[in-house]
Amino acid sequence: MKPLYTMKLTMNFLAMSTLCSLIMFSSCGDEDDPVVSNDTETTEDTTTEDTTTEDTTTDDALDFATLFYGAERVTIVGNFVEINTLDLPDHTSPFYPESDPLYAAYAGDNADFSTVITAGGQTFDPEIAEQNYTLKIPINPAVKSGSKSSTSGGAIGVALNGVIIYNQYNGANELLDDLEFNNTDEYNGHPTPNTGGYHYHKEPLWLTSSDKSALVGYLLDGFPIYGPEDESGNTLATADLDEYHGHTSATAEYPDGIYHYHCTDDAPWINGGEYYGTPGTVTQ
Repeated sequence: MKPLYTMKLTMNFLAMSTLCSLIMFSSCGDEDDPVVSNDTETTEDTTTEDTTTEDTTTDDALDFATLFYGAERVTIVGNFVEINTLDLPDHTSPFYPESDPLYAAYAGDNADFSTVITAGGQTFDPEIAEQNYTLKIPINPAVKSGSKSSTSGGAIGVALNGVIIYNQYNGANELLDDLEFNNTDEYNGHPTPNTGGYHYHKEPLWLTSSDKSALVGYLLDGFPIYGPEDESGNTLATADLDEYHGHTSATAEYPDGIYHYHCTDDAPWINGGEYYGTPGTVTQ
C-alpha cells in the first residue's frame, strides 16, 4: 500500500463556467461522457431496478477504512461501505496550483504533454480543486440476472487514495484517444476543465508503481480493480478478459476468489462500459 501523503487542499476554487455535454473530459467529466459530460461534474445517483441477483460473497473482514487510506471518511452502513472523498491525489501533479506543496512540473515521458486543454471549442488551463463525493458501494456485490447497467458520465468508482475513476469515453461519447491523453500527468490523471475534479481513466500508476498486481480501487458495483498483472505475474490485455474487462480468480484480498476488473494498457483500460454487478450510488 502506498505511503500516505495526505496533504489535502483546503482552498476553494471558483469553477469555470458550466460546459455542455460536448466537452471532452471523460466519461466522468474531463474529455468524455457517454451520458453526462464530466466537465460539468453533474453526477447523478446511480440507481438500480429490483432484479433477481446472485450474491457473490466477499470478505466482510476487510478493513475498508484502512484500504481507502485517502478518503475523508469511510463508514459501514448495512451492506454498503460509504466512502466520502475530497478527490485530491496524494501524489505530485503539474495540475496542482504552484503554491501547493504537491505541485511538481511534469516528469513523465510524453513529449506532447500539456496542462492546456481544448474542449468544446474553448481552451482551459485547469488546476486540481477539492471536490466532495460520497460513494455507496456494496460490500457483498451482487450480479444481475438480467441486463447490465452502463457506466455513465461522472464517477464510476474510486481508487484507494480517494481519487475518482471515470470510464473510457469523452463528452462526445467516443473512446478517448492519444491526443486527449496528452493532458494526463505521469500518474495517468487529470482534472476536469471547469471544476478541477481530478480523476483516472487508466491504470493509477501511483498505486501500482511497486506492485503491478496490487488492488487499486473499486467500481461502484463493489467489485475490486487490480493492476495489469494477475496473481501469477502475467501481464494482461483486454483480450484476456471478458466484455466487462474482468475475470474471476483468487486474489491476495479475496483468497477464495472473486470477480474483479483489471487495468490494461489497451482500451477500455479499466472497464468495458457496463458494470459486471449491480452498482451502488454516487452523490456530489
